[in-house]
Amino acid sequence: MWLLTSLLCLSLLLAHGYQKEIIGIMGENFTFPVQIDQKIMEIVWKKNKHKVAEWEYENKPTYYGRLGSRSVLMKNGSLTIVNLEKDDIGTYELVYWNSVEEHSLNFELVVLDSLPKPEINCSTSDDELVLNCTANFQASLNYTWELSNNPHRYRNQELSVPLKNVDITSNATCIIKYSQTERSSEISLIQCLPEEKGVKHGNSLIFLLIVSTIIILIVVILGFLWRKGIIKPGRRTAQNNSPVNGSGKHEQLNPCNSQQQSNSERDRALDGNEEGLKDKLIVENGVNQEEVPQDAEGENGGHPDNSSSCTKGDLKA
Repeated sequence: MWLLTSLLCLSLLLAHGYQKEIIGIMGENFTFPVQIDQKIMEIVWKKNKHKVAEWEYENKPTYYGRLGSRSVLMKNGSLTIVNLEKDDIGTYELVYWNSVEEHSLNFELVVLDSLPKPEINCSTSDDELVLNCTANFQASLNYTWELSNNPHRYRNQELSVPLKNVDITSNATCIIKYSQTERSSEISLIQCLPEEKGVKHGNSLIFLLIVSTIIILIVVILGFLWRKGIIKPGRRTAQNNSPVNGSGKHEQLNPCNSQQQSNSERDRALDGNEEGLKDKLIVENGVNQEEVPQDAEGENGGHPDNSSSCTKGDLKA
């Protein structure tokens, strides 16, 4: 008896087609989940027994009514409703023919409110940063986390990250999904860190940015001056050797002048001493004043002439 009842139910399902409840979100582009592996010759979609779209082999689709103006029928049998509305709730039937027989699929469409934007909360505990994502919705949601510096996706409502691995320049994104619709929210990880840690990392980052900017500006300026010829590699300025009012040049051309000048001053000093010596001899010995100069001149004649002491070696030097 039980076997007979099961066969009867199965025959009824085959006769009237399988009905499946599906849920869409208001405002999304919803596509009925249809998968047909046979070659289709003719397709008809109905809502509550009224035609929505129809297609015959090698012809273009035909649409009916207000819903038909927001529908797209594909040759594989799928129907897409653009910008789903609450009025689209109802029973939909797909009837299709292959080269042999007729088949049908039935769907009960339920339309829920629009998906809200998720909210992100964060906290720190036990050397970990904890991120939690929530959304007020009338059905269960799929949650996914993404980090801007990490290609991996974390499929969970809550995400924990060790504080030592937190990159304050990165962002965390929470993505919620229901049916064929997704919504997301983003938060900067530096907002989730304790104030002292966040300020310390922030100041370090600002310092690095300032230093990098200054270095780049210096390099750009030096490159500009070098291209203009203002700065040339390997060129030196010798201020100490440059002539001032011709004195440097004079000293280079006549290196013995300073020596000659020193010798002349020394000779004049010796002459002065000799004059004093002659006066003294005149007073003390009563010697004739004319003889003393002869002796002094004789003595003076013994002195070498230093004025001509500059040799060829000095000139070469």
